[in-house]
Amino acid sequence: MKDVLELILKNIVTNPDAIEVTIGQEEDREVYTIKVDQVDMGRVIGKSGKVIKAIRSLAHVIAIRQNKRFRINLADETGAPVETPAETPVEAEAPKEEVADVIDLSSE
Repeated sequence: MKDVLELILKNIVTNPDAIEVTIGQEEDREVYTIKVDQVDMGRVIGKSGKVIKAIRSLAHVIAIRQNKRFRINLADETGAPVETPAETPVEAEAPKEEVADVIDLSSE
């Protein structure tokens, strides 16, 4: 998941060297904290939070396939969480039934 987040972010931001994705644990889920250059914060959030919401949605698909629960937070340069205008963060839960379609997210 971390690699996918970094790949997505590198293609959005203007300073890809400043991307930092950290992984933590909270109860029964993984917490991914994204930190980017202050200049790129608007690009990652997007208008009305649409970009960060799309990133969370893509990660949600991956998490379902891996049978994991997660949360994605966005942090400023000090590490404090950033409130995005998007809805509450998407949290993936284990699928209740088997998904028939296979989504290949491997890089080719």
